[in-house]
Amino acid sequence: MEKTVLKLSGLHCTSCAVNIDLTIEDIPGVKNSCTNYAKSESKITFNPSETSLDSIKNAIHNLGYQVN
Repeated sequence: MEKTVLKLSGLHCTSCAVNIDLTIEDIPGVKNSCTNYAKSESKITFNPSETSLDSIKNAIHNLGYQVN
């Protein structure tokens, strides 16, 4: 398992953070995601043999948020 912290922008409320977590956790290979609205960051644990960091970033981007 690999852990990463992504800095985000475009979050407007805690519902945005929940939306990101639910979407990321639906990606096969992602163990968990914890997005903090106040810090504008997402801590993600994933299996790099099942998914890539680019796939995770694309999922966030498709929701309308930016990964910095």
